[in-house]
Amino acid sequence: MSWRTVVISKRAKLDMKTGYLVVRSEEETHKINLDEISVLIIENTAVSITGCLISALTDKK
Repeated sequence: MSWRTVVISKRAKLDMKTGYLVVRSEEETHKINLDEISVLIIENTAVSITGCLISALTDKK
């Protein structure tokens, strides 16, 4: 059931851990279930994303 739009506008590291998107920024860390994500928008070029997460996201869509 996809329904969230996730927007990354600050410098962060995106990773996958046990079915969750983990967003680590300088201030805080968020975990979002991959099944809930409809759209992922990355607005900043200083975002690091792992290959494992890219693979999981392409498998979902």
